[in-house]
Amino acid sequence: MRPLLAGGGQERGLRSGTEATAQIAGFAKAVELRLEGYEEKLARAVSETDGEVILYDGAPILAVFFSSADGSTQGAGDVWMNDLPYLQKVDSPETEELVPNYYSVATFTAAEFKSLILAAKPDADLSGSPEGWIRDIVRNDSDYVASVTVGGVKLRGNDLRTILSLRSPSFTVEYKDNAFTFHVTGYGHGVGMSQYGANILAKQGLSAEEIVQHYFSNTTVGYYDG
Repeated sequence: MRPLLAGGGQERGLRSGTEATAQIAGFAKAVELRLEGYEEKLARAVSETDGEVILYDGAPILAVFFSSADGSTQGAGDVWMNDLPYLQKVDSPETEELVPNYYSVATFTAAEFKSLILAAKPDADLSGSPEGWIRDIVRNDSDYVASVTVGGVKLRGNDLRTILSLRSPSFTVEYKDNAFTFHVTGYGHGVGMSQYGANILAKQGLSAEEIVQHYFSNTTVGYYDG
């Protein structure tokens, strides 16, 4: 399974929503040590996690991450083609007070919206009143948009997020005065480890391994000889 979208820092140039499991373990340690000096923190994180990877059933995991959640993560199957047992919904402690730009708003005129949708989905029927273009918004148990029908074409919430460059698939939408307005919570696809959530958990006293095991269900941190 290859994630189709990035989230958080990945959207500034790293590979789409993935990271080596050894680097994720190191990142979690760096978060745990965040109150130390920058260079000392990085040196300790590298030293204390050297060679470690995140394992599920003895094999390295697909260690996806993103910037900030809407109160919980969502399962891999909610976003991509395949589900994975260690990428499931878990609580994440972000709030507006703890995360910059936690809430965002994106507005598109009907013409702008139509142009973006048809460029990505030319089979969409966007004739008639724009009020009827968006229908059947379905949310998953994490309150992210699981699916939405646009111009008769059913999309995953994350697909619409990509087309419109929204910050997250956790959104609501309203149509008024010839414009669609999206109110969005969080940043990133919502699968795997939340970077801001990990930072908050570290401040609460959780260890790097505890943070990793919170976001990646039923995993262990160790060494892999395969």
